Amino acid sequence: MVEKVPADVEAKYNKYIQLKETQAALSQERIMLEGTLAEIDSMIEKIKELEDDVELYKMIGNVLVKTRKDAILKELEDRKEDLEIRLKAIKSQEDSIKKELDRLAEELKRLLGGGGGQPGAAGG
Repeated sequence: MVEKVPADVEAKYNKYIQLKETQAALSQERIMLEGTLAEIDSMIEKIKELEDDVELYKMIGNVLVKTRKDAILKELEDRKEDLEIRLKAIKSQEDSIKKELDRLAEELKRLLGGGGGQPGAAGG
């Protein structure tokens, strides 16, 4: 005879799955941001090594526009700062989701009989 899973356990399990998906999406976004930040850091370092009067161009849409070294550096520094703020927020979200996942996993183990319940129900 197959037992029906109580509604509260099913709801907690569904929340756990949803949080795992959110965690995966945040992790993917964090990895992308970290890559972009590394690229920006590299660009900043290379541009700083250039002479002050060097001709630089930046892409605006499909058009290359001549610009100054200090303007490019300012733009890159601003972008870096924005990305660092986003990255910090994502890391904070990841931490709170991990804590919630750990709490739900423990609760599900307890509700399902101390972890000896259904395989994979609370694992992650």
